[in-house]
Amino acid sequence: MNTEILEDIGLSNVEIKVFLTLLELGEVKAGRIIEKTGLQSSSTYHAISSLIKRGLVSYVRKSEVKYYRACNPKNILDYIELKKREYLKILPELEAKQRRTENEGVEFFKGVKGIKTMMLKLLQDAKKGEIYRNFSVDNPEVYAESRKQIFGPLKKIWVDKRLDTRSLFSEKNRYAATKSSRNIKRYLSIPLPPNTSIIHDKVAIISLEGEPSGILITSKSIAKQYSDFFDGLWKVARK
Repeated sequence: MNTEILEDIGLSNVEIKVFLTLLELGEVKAGRIIEKTGLQSSSTYHAISSLIKRGLVSYVRKSEVKYYRACNPKNILDYIELKKREYLKILPELEAKQRRTENEGVEFFKGVKGIKTMMLKLLQDAKKGEIYRNFSVDNPEVYAESRKQIFGPLKKIWVDKRLDTRSLFSEKNRYAATKSSRNIKRYLSIPLPPNTSIIHDKVAIISLEGEPSGILITSKSIAKQYSDFFDGLWKVARK
């Protein structure tokens, strides 16, 4: 059995061993758990106590002796939901702290998952109806699959925020752009900075050659410079 998910929700290796052993044995004394797992008694009792607090183990007394049993495994979902509610209570405070300490900076990302994370960060502060400026990728047909993996899951954000998406393509890519893109497009015969997106106070630059990689710049001044550059070209670009 793959127990990584149990580790991901915060259970220690000892707690996992004790919980799985109780699922297997049913209602038993602590000594039987120690015998079955080979754990030290102190570690076993500590794990049992922790699992009781999490609502994953219960006990009954018989002749002044405690017998332990694992609760229904579905209780783990209740535990996760409880932690989610507790986290949501402090989330506004955490976000406020982040806003107070957030500075201009540069972040680097690698791999498809990394680029997805970068694009989420790029879009999360975008206001509804805001202009999303994009210098599109060179040779869009070559990188169509990579772009689908990265941008496909983000489509809902574009729709929900009703972003005014504008893309500048190289004239040589007009045919491919017409097939692959549904946003507002214009074309230029001059070289363009490929796969660069600007919105709000952020600029994202992506390379799709080999392993995808990206740079996310958070800076109002730099984002404005890129936006002004884009808007100047947009005015003279061909539809």
